[in-house]
Amino acid sequence: MKKNTLIILMVAVVAVIGIAAAVMMMTGDGNDDTKDGKIYSVTLEVAQEDGAYKEYAATGMNVKDILTKTLGDDIVLKSNGNVQSYKNKENTVNESWIVFRWQSLKGWVPAKDTDLRDDSTLVLEYAKKTTNNGKTEYVQPKFSISNEVYFFIQIPNMSEIEKIAKDPNSKPDDKSEGKKLTTSERYDVLMGWLEKAGLTKSDIEGGIWVNGSGTNANEALVNALKSTWFPSSEVEVVEDKGVLNYKLDGETVHGHLMSKDMFGWFTDFLGWADTQLNNGDWTYWSQYTYNPNAKTLDDTKQWTYNNLTLGKYDLGKYRYFGLVLQTTTEKQTGDGAEIVMQTPSEIPEGL
Repeated sequence: MKKNTLIILMVAVVAVIGIAAAVMMMTGDGNDDTKDGKIYSVTLEVAQEDGAYKEYAATGMNVKDILTKTLGDDIVLKSNGNVQSYKNKENTVNESWIVFRWQSLKGWVPAKDTDLRDDSTLVLEYAKKTTNNGKTEYVQPKFSISNEVYFFIQIPNMSEIEKIAKDPNSKPDDKSEGKKLTTSERYDVLMGWLEKAGLTKSDIEGGIWVNGSGTNANEALVNALKSTWFPSSEVEVVEDKGVLNYKLDGETVHGHLMSKDMFGWFTDFLGWADTQLNNGDWTYWSQYTYNPNAKTLDDTKQWTYNNLTLGKYDLGKYRYFGLVLQTTTEKQTGDGAEIVMQTPSEIPEGL
């Protein structure tokens, strides 16, 4: 997809998604029937009388199944699947038992069967509720969560990037902290990060997997860089005129936009910003997600070009992302240049 077309599309798609509020609205009963028979393995956190949470390793085909198998006689459900009581504590006019799951940016939302994924976290909370304009709202749990995410990072053609860096007509985007840098200088920063990480050109051309955790994918990405490549570095987060910059030992390793409609849009990553060439093409970090509903983790066709900014993806569903520094051309209307990406099945053991 061409860069200017992508910007228009992303603005249209993500503008409807808001940042988390202090309260949330309950939609539906949170228990849709599942038909594929899959058993999910999740973590269930249950709010206790003293304000603490008790953790369970839980399994089940849907939310109702998970609750009944895990909590047994302590839980009583209504016919529609909603919780009626837990340990004889009944719902009241002002409070109800609600099952929540974490969704990036929105915060805690009602858990639905269609959103269940392995390794996700559910929270059973006795939530206070209010009615505003005829709609019931529930206060979100105070339980904090951080999702683990895997990133495949690749620069499939380093010689192309070097050529672009030497082109005096190429124009780096001006939203990043290093907006005064030339393309050549950005290339030097990029190579500096790769050298510090101990990566050769061959390594990055083949692609590297990293993993980290966070409340959104951008935060998880920086944590992945630190834990995998720069474990001794100190992370500092600095806001600058609508851009969130993540610094390692004082140097910005990643920056992204903070606005509601474009949260997570890369201003730069490993020193490289979106760069327009003199023919109108763009060289930038193209982003992909691996289909969360894929039946296998070794199918390259399950990689999909992102239609949202990275920060908008729900980490309760998506666990695998691809970041590829490549050039899109005027003739391309889809996913950019053809590349060979590894699949999650190739993630090294122990990562």
